[in-house]
Amino acid sequence: MGEALVIERTGHATLQDLGRPGLAHLGVSANGAADAHAARIAGILAGNRSGAPVIEVTGSSLGFRARQQVLLAVTGAVGRLLVDGVDHPVAEPVVVAAGCSVQVELAGSGHRSYVAVNGELSAEPVLGSVAPDPVLGIGRRLRPGDVVHLSSRFTGLDHPFSRLPLFRLAAPPVPLRPRLAVDVTAGPDTDEFDGGLPGAFTVSPLSDHVGLRLTGPVPRRQVPTEILSRGVPVGAVEVPPGGGLIVLLRGRLVTAGYPIVAVATTTAVDRLGQVRPGDTLTFRVRDVGSAVAELREREGRLADLADRVARAFRHVGLGHVLPDDHLGSAQPPTHGGRAR
Repeated sequence: MGEALVIERTGHATLQDLGRPGLAHLGVSANGAADAHAARIAGILAGNRSGAPVIEVTGSSLGFRARQQVLLAVTGAVGRLLVDGVDHPVAEPVVVAAGCSVQVELAGSGHRSYVAVNGELSAEPVLGSVAPDPVLGIGRRLRPGDVVHLSSRFTGLDHPFSRLPLFRLAAPPVPLRPRLAVDVTAGPDTDEFDGGLPGAFTVSPLSDHVGLRLTGPVPRRQVPTEILSRGVPVGAVEVPPGGGLIVLLRGRLVTAGYPIVAVATTTAVDRLGQVRPGDTLTFRVRDVGSAVAELREREGRLADLADRVARAFRHVGLGHVLPDDHLGSAQPPTHGGRAR
């Protein structure tokens, strides 16, 4: 386990993975990368095992220095990726020599970027995950001066043809838009509301990893009775009595008592991980079948990318850095309407 990265500049950055899905019956929130799709792409491009830790950078830039030669990939809301001041491609494998400085600059749109490094970034897992969870007291922000340790079989690349460690693997793009149409399916309390979710909503600065708070035209509930606390899924669109909407993200508590007018699809939940305060959201209702079809199509694109990465790495002599299950992801999450 070597001292791979020294953090030099950071706003809000943490070690993340795909969280703790499937533990809601124990009262444990899923958490994990807010944009799991972008995190999974980074892991695939770096040639990592399923769910290997990444660095998640939220609403800010990140600077670090490599103490050893590393192979990394950066995805998400990245404006520029600089290695010793020289631009390098985003969403492609990049070789960084020992001693080089890496700067990950925030894009004009989007909120989170992901840095995956080939191998295993060192962090102590709790319940099978390194994802921060403030309720459980797990995890903290990275700070300048922190050293991130790494276990990796990567020792360098001398390309057998070009002599340059360049890749062009055409990873799926990560949508980054200040105006987003959010795909939702009907919620358990949809029939209690008149008019659905008309109009546009604005993301409030009070939003966090638990949920997005939205201001806008709130639908009118036609039923006067209260709702007992119950299990709620990731992606639930709640209508609290104080006005506005709340869209629950992966840090949500597993029970709540507000009526749920809709549920964001799994692909929409990932896209919501990229919205920032001031962005505008609208909602469009889809049936469960089309939402599942979209998710399957996305999983197919990721599988194709994993295959291209594996073939490219083996072709240039990097097959030894790939794990046995090179998919860069855990099993894909289920549709947002199911508690996880």
